[in-house]
Amino acid sequence: MTRVLVSGAGGFIGSAVMRRLAADGHDPVALRHDLLDDASPELTSSGASHCIHAAWYTNHSDYLTHDINRQWVAASLRLEEAFRAVGGKRFIGLGTCLEYDVAHAGGPCVEGETPLRPETPYARCKLALFEALDKRSDDFAWARIFFVYGPGDRSGRLIPTMIDRFARGEEAGPTYGGLRRDYVHVDDLAGQIVRIALSGVQGAINTGTGHAPTLSEIFAAGAAAFGHSSLALANDETGGQPTLIQADMARFRREVGETEVRDLATGLKDLTG
Repeated sequence: MTRVLVSGAGGFIGSAVMRRLAADGHDPVALRHDLLDDASPELTSSGASHCIHAAWYTNHSDYLTHDINRQWVAASLRLEEAFRAVGGKRFIGLGTCLEYDVAHAGGPCVEGETPLRPETPYARCKLALFEALDKRSDDFAWARIFFVYGPGDRSGRLIPTMIDRFARGEEAGPTYGGLRRDYVHVDDLAGQIVRIALSGVQGAINTGTGHAPTLSEIFAAGAAAFGHSSLALANDETGGQPTLIQADMARFRREVGETEVRDLATGLKDLTG
């Protein structure tokens, strides 16, 4: 049994990580500090050997552009320093696929091969944190997250909005149905993060499914999950956005093990109850 400190334990991803740790027989400990207000978080009582840092600013309307992302870089570095100071061994940060140059990737994003070129303050701050931790941490991994859905997802995002529409019996379709995105169920993502934490992987590693259906295909699967396929509207528009954002999962399979992910139809069916 491993004791794991989890920041952001009440959030969408953090709560799923807590559930997975407990289900796997480990000892998850929720970090109770307000990391933005606490200049030197006291971690003496946690006794954790591992830390999964899932806390960040996630307000859907402005998380990509809000200046508070800069504060989270500093707060995250303080957390890592405090964790090491009390004997913590392994630190896991959560990154984003938007650190990659997704506009010019030309295929699935590969760690160490696909160039990094974040376009938003959020992604630039995530990359800055990764680079700082990678330089100063001896036992550190960075889980680059692609797109996530599942129970607890915040309203306003693509899949919760889709589910709400279909649940009301309304037609719905994506604005840019031709975009291809790698969506992973949050519980499967949590499993990957926990496995990374308990492995010996160092540095950046992708998390996701390795598959990228079009948004129109996602809406078709969502309507089918409600038994009303005719509600799904489709188009092949891309709106000038990067057509493909997909994780290459070869490193994960090579250094952690086979991915354990449910198919999209099953994952969306879980949300119809």
